[in-house]
Amino acid sequence: MWEEENSSRVLHAQKAWKMPEIFTAEVSDNCHCLTPEITSTSPGSSDAENEKNAGKNKAVIHKGQKFAVAVAVAVVIATLILVIIVLSVYSTKPCLPCLSTVSAACPDFWIGYRGKCFYISKDEKNWSLSLKTCSLFNASLAVIDTQKELDFWVEIFHPLHYWFGLSREIKQVWKWYNGTEFKNQFAVRGEGFCAYMDGKGASSTICSMEKRFLCSRPESCSKSG
Repeated sequence: MWEEENSSRVLHAQKAWKMPEIFTAEVSDNCHCLTPEITSTSPGSSDAENEKNAGKNKAVIHKGQKFAVAVAVAVVIATLILVIIVLSVYSTKPCLPCLSTVSAACPDFWIGYRGKCFYISKDEKNWSLSLKTCSLFNASLAVIDTQKELDFWVEIFHPLHYWFGLSREIKQVWKWYNGTEFKNQFAVRGEGFCAYMDGKGASSTICSMEKRFLCSRPESCSKSG
């Protein structure tokens, strides 16, 4: 009787001791079944794909930025070209000699001669006031370019005296009213500082003396007929 009880206890203990193996096997089997599903989506592969996609996005954005900069540069260059064209069209052009299809046009009471218009004053002023008066007519004290031109006016003015646009400083060369140096196209007599025309040609005297004066400006052109 006691032996039977001990054997039954031993069998019961053996069965109880083997149960963890079964449980372990079942758990192991279950884990083995789930393992393919879990390992099929590894974190490393997902990160690599995200980085690849991010690289593509950055490349697209970079290309878009380059295109925008290129468009902006093209617009700026086109604007500058347009401004240059407008300025060249509206810029002041030098006065050129009139062509054969047009004639010289001078204001009333002015004399046209060799591409210029001349105004002969009737009142007398010193050299500086004469220059200012000519500027009111959009002109200057006359510029005489050649000996021939000087002879033309000397013949008309004889024996009167008329200021024209030459002056100089002490121990300096003769210059025209705008600062251009005189090229000695003709002789200027005397030791004065302002030049005038008389019956002999070009002479000089002190600038404060009052004389008549000759103004000049480039002629304008108008269609003939």
